[in-house]
Amino acid sequence: MIKPTVAMTRVVNSCVLLELDGHAVLTDPWFTERWWLRRGEPLGLRVADLPPLTAIVVTNLATNHWDLRALRHFPAKDTTPLYVPTRGMARRARALGFRRAERLAWGRTLDLAPGLSMTVAPSGRTLVWPNNAYVFTTAGGRVVFFGGEAGEVAPLERYRADLALLPVNGLRPVFGPRLVMGPEEAVAGACALGAEVLVPVHDAHGHDPLSRLFRTGGTASDAVALAGPELRVMDLPTGKRWELGARA
Repeated sequence: MIKPTVAMTRVVNSCVLLELDGHAVLTDPWFTERWWLRRGEPLGLRVADLPPLTAIVVTNLATNHWDLRALRHFPAKDTTPLYVPTRGMARRARALGFRRAERLAWGRTLDLAPGLSMTVAPSGRTLVWPNNAYVFTTAGGRVVFFGGEAGEVAPLERYRADLALLPVNGLRPVFGPRLVMGPEEAVAGACALGAEVLVPVHDAHGHDPLSRLFRTGGTASDAVALAGPELRVMDLPTGKRWELGARA
């Protein structure tokens, strides 16, 4: 029998390999840089390093959350469920060979595997397109909230989680509103969820042509400094596996 465990490895940006009671879930896949879009931190895993996946989940259609070029080389496209927030994304994934690609609307709940369920939470919009967040519940009662593109605290208040993965770099256009949470919102969001631990994602942003059009407003280190004694913030480097309950 597999020991109940919740663990994770940060790959880059909001791409995370979650281990949920023996089931591997990949979030917001991003493995290949573009000349106009750089990581700003080392790549933690390659596509070839991934274990068999129970599912791939995607929060929004930006390239650094939705890297179809890299997924072309994923070996189990025909059998791995891939969940996305728009019908167009699902069509593109199916055309690439992901026969089980499906658009999921806010509020949808489904079983990913025996003892592992997932609920789709609202996470705002990018222009007119919806962004998804995902709430995973294990048979052991552990709850993980993944909001790779979360921008506001209020939508999180209706959920509870032990572990929260939320953005911290407060990315915004030079002239425009903030697109994702900064460190203050991430800490407040984790507290609203009642989380024991916050793992910052969407942290680094490379120096590239897009960086001239966008600004960041915080880091994982800022979230560590802002958190009170009731919240533990794990500033994880890419590539390091960490298990919920571990002290380092």
